[in-house]
Amino acid sequence: MMTLLQSFILALIQGLTEFLPVSSSGHLVILPKLMHFEDPGLAFDAFLHLGTLLAALIYFRKDITDIVINLRWRLMLGIILATLPAAVLGLSFKDFFESEFVRSLDFVAWTLIAGSILIYVSEKFFQGKKSFKELSVLEIFFIGVMQALALLPGMSRSGSTISAGLFMGLKKAESARFAFIVGLPAVAGAGLLTIKDLFEMGSSGLVEFDTQVLLLGFLVSFASGYAAIGFLIWLLKKYSLLPFVVYRLILTFTLINF
Repeated sequence: MMTLLQSFILALIQGLTEFLPVSSSGHLVILPKLMHFEDPGLAFDAFLHLGTLLAALIYFRKDITDIVINLRWRLMLGIILATLPAAVLGLSFKDFFESEFVRSLDFVAWTLIAGSILIYVSEKFFQGKKSFKELSVLEIFFIGVMQALALLPGMSRSGSTISAGLFMGLKKAESARFAFIVGLPAVAGAGLLTIKDLFEMGSSGLVEFDTQVLLLGFLVSFASGYAAIGFLIWLLKKYSLLPFVVYRLILTFTLINF
């Protein structure tokens, strides 16, 4: 049975790494294996996704309201199209992305390296001065294509989309803001698919837990996710993505020697 401490740790990691460019899926593959946690089950996973989704919706409520109320059709169309690559690939190759090979520590180590190179190159050579509201539909779609890389544990949705925004000439903080906004449908979709799988699997998709475990997981993923968004945007207004590259490489070295 999952304990409150395990719930707290897994929710904290999910909330922080969902938005920081270090890969939430990679950490959720690594952590249970390193700490010998049992699989928390689909219900708990769904609650964590709902927590981080709510954090992003509240943090970016003004941007979302502006896009919808002012009918910014170019942005809305772009965000819809940007969601398609990950959705199509995720559904078409679901078994591959959930295979033991892809979720192995060796595979995650290599994707952490690949993602680190992507983040470093994009910041070093491509960042510009544009606002995300200046992006064309095609540029937003490219960001969506890059977002699909996050299907591989270790790549990071925020890392891939922030890098793509920098390739398109966005400022770092603007790229981070748009990375989170364009990722909202993907985060919502992941949570809804998990809930769908949960209902289909019934009791076989669960481990024993109580309401306190679920509630704690939801609250911690929400609070840590909200804090992670604010921290990253603040950081990128003044500093660099380099600390995350260094962290990813240290984590890779740890996995290789584990």
